Amino acid sequence: MDDTLAQVAEKCALQLEMYQKCVENYPNTWDQSCAQQKKALTKCSEENVGILKYVKQHCTPQIKLYDTCLQENSNEPEKCIQALKELYFCTEVTAMNYKQSQQPPAPETKAEDKK
Repeated sequence: MDDTLAQVAEKCALQLEMYQKCVENYPNTWDQSCAQQKKALTKCSEENVGILKYVKQHCTPQIKLYDTCLQENSNEPEKCIQALKELYFCTEVTAMNYKQSQQPPAPETKAEDKK
């Protein structure tokens, strides 16, 4: 996941900086005040960091469940631990599958080569 964050920082530096500054400037209302910056960062990340788009496509139910839980339990986010665990598991498995799909295929060994 560190590699993914590094790619976001590299490819979406401006959007990330704008979002971070907004959060710092609005510590009590950042979730509403910084929606536009968050949207810009999300769009840039999905367009430029392939693994994020792949994870979002494959873990949509877990993402929605976690987001809904946080919205419904904003004062008690600890109630969302199970949803977070499910999201984490999905993203880890999906990231592993993505990385495997990005590796070049192993060279085939022919029966003739073994003689």
